[in-house]
Amino acid sequence: MNDVIGAQDNQRHTFIFTGKGWEYFLICLVNFLLSIITLGIYTPWAMVKCRRYIYQKMTLNGQSFAYKATGGAIFVSFLLIMIVYGASVSLIVNGSHFLGFTLIGLLVIAIPLMAVKSLQYQAMMTSLNGVRFGFSCSKLYAWLYMLAVPLVLSLVNWGVVYLLSVATEWLEGSTGTLFRITFIAMVGIIGMGITYGITYAKWMQLVGNGGHFGIHHFAINVDMKACVIGCIKAVLVFLPFVVVIAWLIAPIFLQMVMLAVMGVANDAFILENYSRIMACYFLYFVGIIVLISYLYVTLRNLFMNNLTLAEGKIRFHSSVTASGMVWRFALVMLISGITFGLAYPWMKMWQVRWLASNSHVQGDLDSLELTDSELALETGPAMWLSRGVMTYFPFI
Repeated sequence: MNDVIGAQDNQRHTFIFTGKGWEYFLICLVNFLLSIITLGIYTPWAMVKCRRYIYQKMTLNGQSFAYKATGGAIFVSFLLIMIVYGASVSLIVNGSHFLGFTLIGLLVIAIPLMAVKSLQYQAMMTSLNGVRFGFSCSKLYAWLYMLAVPLVLSLVNWGVVYLLSVATEWLEGSTGTLFRITFIAMVGIIGMGITYGITYAKWMQLVGNGGHFGIHHFAINVDMKACVIGCIKAVLVFLPFVVVIAWLIAPIFLQMVMLAVMGVANDAFILENYSRIMACYFLYFVGIIVLISYLYVTLRNLFMNNLTLAEGKIRFHSSVTASGMVWRFALVMLISGITFGLAYPWMKMWQVRWLASNSHVQGDLDSLELTDSELALETGPAMWLSRGVMTYFPFI
């Protein structure tokens, strides 16, 4: 009996992506032309068409996914949000500052609640083997984890940094100033890592435990300590780029300040140092690519490697690596930029195929009862307003 259970548990299924660059290129070309002709109005339909193609070309255990969201639904959501935002700005410009800022504040406060409804819509528009996914969670927890917790933690972090800057003002001289800046920067970085780590860990719990596939529920238990450490490392990988950029740009910046104080035109000076300035921009964008790639891989692996379905019968695994993600992300941006976007469809398919091949499901999928959940999609003004707030599931 144990051998049978072990054999079922050892069944491993890998996601397979069969999308082709030229097919995706035609979709992107039509989307681009229609978006230009309609002055951007077609964008929601373009987004849905791209995602539908990717879902249809993604298979698991021989079955492809389906995505039935509509561009019209997302467009209405975008339009309603823009109307509310436009009305608030109009009130502020016309002197009704209290009403305008109140309306913006209410919109910001409502974003986590709208995100939950948007995720519900996206989940129920997605299906596998004819069975729909779903999502539901506590609105209170969504508000706490998506808005209140990160806001409070960020304020605490900046407060600590400010108090340390005041407490170390007695340090003088170049050595003392360098030590002060380094120490405060490291505390701020660690604080950012803690803020991101706690926030993302809570998000993972919210998203993972709120999902279901038909009548089967997902579950997740993320180690918050691992998430915090991963986020701190992600911020630290950007630090060497900051140091090099500061070393390159500091002399130029100080000279420009001196020239500005003296009232001397500095156009010629900027041209003389143009190559160094551009090198700083290049390093900055490379650093951002490394940071985003490392953070994405860290969060994706933490999420998928701790996710289960149907009371643990089905488990998920992600084997993507930060190094693999960095150079793929860099190549997608570089080659797409060099070709003015023409190569983007092929590069996108290449990247999605790699992500799919490093995403696995462990367990006997054929043993799952394929029955849809009885939960119905919410309707009404709140859902109309919310469907375009979060158009994808994070960490996947």
